[in-house]
Amino acid sequence: MKLPRRAAVIGIAAALQESGLKNDVVGDHGTSFGLFQQRPVSGWGTKGQVTDPRYAARAFFSRLVKVPNWSSLPLTEAAAIVQRPREDLRGEYAKHEPLVEKIVARLEQRQVSTSSTQQLGLSPRELEDIRISVQAAASLGAPREAIVADLASHLGQGDRNRTELERRAEGIVSAVQLELCGQLGDLSAGIDLGAGEGAIAVQAALGMRKVPYSWGAGGPNGPSYGIGRGAGTSGFDCSGLAEYAWSKAGVRIGGHTSVQWTSGVRVPRSQIRPRDLLFFATNPADPSTIHHVGIALDGTRMVHAPSTGSTVRVDTWTGDPYREREFAGAVRPR
Repeated sequence: MKLPRRAAVIGIAAALQESGLKNDVVGDHGTSFGLFQQRPVSGWGTKGQVTDPRYAARAFFSRLVKVPNWSSLPLTEAAAIVQRPREDLRGEYAKHEPLVEKIVARLEQRQVSTSSTQQLGLSPRELEDIRISVQAAASLGAPREAIVADLASHLGQGDRNRTELERRAEGIVSAVQLELCGQLGDLSAGIDLGAGEGAIAVQAALGMRKVPYSWGAGGPNGPSYGIGRGAGTSGFDCSGLAEYAWSKAGVRIGGHTSVQWTSGVRVPRSQIRPRDLLFFATNPADPSTIHHVGIALDGTRMVHAPSTGSTVRVDTWTGDPYREREFAGAVRPR
């Protein structure tokens, strides 16, 4: 829509507050839907429309730009005028602004990065596939020379000179690893990982970001092909990622959430630290209903493998109505 950067900041903050950036959230007793929790009865569109992220975003921004002086208003005021939340929630959007500024900056940097890597002769899909492969291989301890040689073989076409292929592979690996190191540094900034096993586990999990989710997949040896709906995808499910991360620290926590729930000591929510396992259940009072686990980065964020169609990523779980409702507790492996 050719709107200024400020629109992106306001829009993402609004979606974080309303849905935690989860498009499948249903709220207000089944009357609000999608990223912005838009209500069909309030004229936002049909349920099908407001659960289409592109439509929902356009609808949000179309109303935002009609607010007088919207770009100079405090974020929370501009978002509240569009969203019209309960009075006691009107000030909640502001708390997301520091994180959103980082998100938008990362999006801007990614656009520049994608543009520069096109000079290497890669399509966006090829670049993404290579990024995942390099990331996984490096996290599993593969030496750089082996990663470059493998990529050179992958790039080989016809009678192309081997030296040329290796030079091109070296350039691509350098570009991708530089980007990954930058992302990891941004995420780790301000987080006191401490030292020892927990720090190793967190870094190992972060090192697998963008590896695909695959149901029943992953373990101590890294990504693997899953079962059922994950049979055709190499990656991790939530418990597979947690097992992998802690195995890199030399700690066995088991490969299923039911076992991981008993792999350490319970941690009060106020004392959650980077490394702790966060568990979510359909009935938080019943451990047998635990269905998801993530690894805490701090008191608000976790790295996890969310669901089919997604990749390993960092999400904010506090303030997310869905996650808050299902939070069962935290465990510190030992």
